Amino acid sequence: MSYNVTEQDERKARDQTQKKLETIVPRELLPNGSYSPVPGIFDVAWKGLNDLPYFDFVKEMRQLDNGIIKDGGSWLSGLGDLYLKKELTLDQIRRYELHSFKFVDIYPISIIQNVFQNLQNREVRDLIIRHAGEEMGHSELEADFLEFGMGMTRQEIWDAPPLVQNYVTQGAESEDMTALRKESPELAYALVPFCERVVPNSTRLQGKGLREQYGLKDDVLGFFDLHTYIDIYHERFGAYIMAKYARSKRLQDIFHSALLERREILKDSVQAAYYALKLK
Repeated sequence: MSYNVTEQDERKARDQTQKKLETIVPRELLPNGSYSPVPGIFDVAWKGLNDLPYFDFVKEMRQLDNGIIKDGGSWLSGLGDLYLKKELTLDQIRRYELHSFKFVDIYPISIIQNVFQNLQNREVRDLIIRHAGEEMGHSELEADFLEFGMGMTRQEIWDAPPLVQNYVTQGAESEDMTALRKESPELAYALVPFCERVVPNSTRLQGKGLREQYGLKDDVLGFFDLHTYIDIYHERFGAYIMAKYARSKRLQDIFHSALLERREILKDSVQAAYYALKLK
């Protein structure tokens, strides 16, 4: 009996296993056996929020956030409109994306920390783990851009000092986030993927500008192309939890305040980076 697995063995086993499992329970199965804790959440035009008890709250927060993003302009589009207008030099873009890389690199860790407050809710726990897993490797994609598109070495990327000091918000949480984490750890996590809803448009603008204005090719823009769609689904993770667990007016009000604060933090970060670019 041979213990060497051939390509044909692998393909046959994968196809057969997925077909068998699909007949048992509806899951978005991956080749490694992992699944989406919410069946169908990755489907195109998924309507799974409609029947959840607090979907009106999701709609309210989306409308609020749309206004914030629109008013935020360049600061909440990751300077994407400036890429399209070619208002930055390639060196400024290199330094800004290196600033972005610092956030992206630690993002999976900041996500997975929410697991420890949600151990008793297996559905939310598994969404957090799935989300963190999908963020793994995104910093490598951005490092690819910096290396092959911007001419940096990997060591230069790892060793680069931050563009802005204290570029990651540290220290004590705000009163709103502390209250939200205490009263609803589910909603405290939900805020994280919900805020990713700003990303698809900003990376679309950045990628378009890098192609059209700076002549960069597809083979170095994977980070931007991936994020024009993946965060559509991550926003759904947050929206699903909000629609299911935003059980009281008090929790909804705290979430509202925490969302406003999170957008201010993002705006301040991008503004600080932009002014640092202009000074150098």
